[in-house]
Amino acid sequence: MSQSADRALAVLDLLGAGQELGVREIARELDLAASIVQRMINTLCDRGYVERGPGGQKYRVGYRAFQVGRSYLAHGDLHAVSLPELRTMAERDQINAYLGVLRGASVVYLEALQSKGPIAITSTQGSSASLHSTAFGKVLLAELPDTEIAAILGSEPFQRLTPKTKTTLDEFMEEIREVRRTGYAVSDEENIEGVFAAGAVIRDASGQAVASVSGAVPRHQLHSDGIDNLCHIVVGAAQRISRRLGAAPAAMLRTSRSALQSS
Repeated sequence: MSQSADRALAVLDLLGAGQELGVREIARELDLAASIVQRMINTLCDRGYVERGPGGQKYRVGYRAFQVGRSYLAHGDLHAVSLPELRTMAERDQINAYLGVLRGASVVYLEALQSKGPIAITSTQGSSASLHSTAFGKVLLAELPDTEIAAILGSEPFQRLTPKTKTTLDEFMEEIREVRRTGYAVSDEENIEGVFAAGAVIRDASGQAVASVSGAVPRHQLHSDGIDNLCHIVVGAAQRISRRLGAAPAAMLRTSRSALQSS
């Protein structure tokens, strides 16, 4: 990449964080001479990628940058941008891969891809699973306020799918607090005996959680390093999908609103 193009993109990245900045502020942030920044700003303004703010002294992202972003997002629907990551998990990593969304008191499967491993997928697109026992259900619930989680899960005891399923609100909320801290959830034989799964949320351009991705493997194959690796793969996939949907890095790392509301 040419130096001029690299610098221009750095200016757009800086303004794309949502703040209005003056030429000297941009120059200081990028460690460039103000005269160089001014020339780039002039060019970007002429092309519509940057525009002056209301006061006339500071600059912000312009309409052309918005148009380019929208043209990308127009082709970036959730299923289309998620599928390559799910295929990589299933084919390269030998992990059963799932994409789900929160609908009422269940998580609904948008996609389920079979790896070559021994876990047979019986879920199909449009089928549903329990929120309290699945990894991708837990991470979606963790985005909600505690009172809303309690209302969705309903009366105790919750359905016991395996001997390890959490069936009381107190023990479930203890895990939810850990999910909010780490940014991912696990299901350790809580939904299906012999199956370990990890899940992470997918965020859109507004930073909101719109779906979740999870990966499942046989429990007997996992030791501590294997669990860490599975969680790393799933979180990485969720973050890459989120970026393709327009989520900013800060949104992917932020503490969930529910964690703040319940603290």
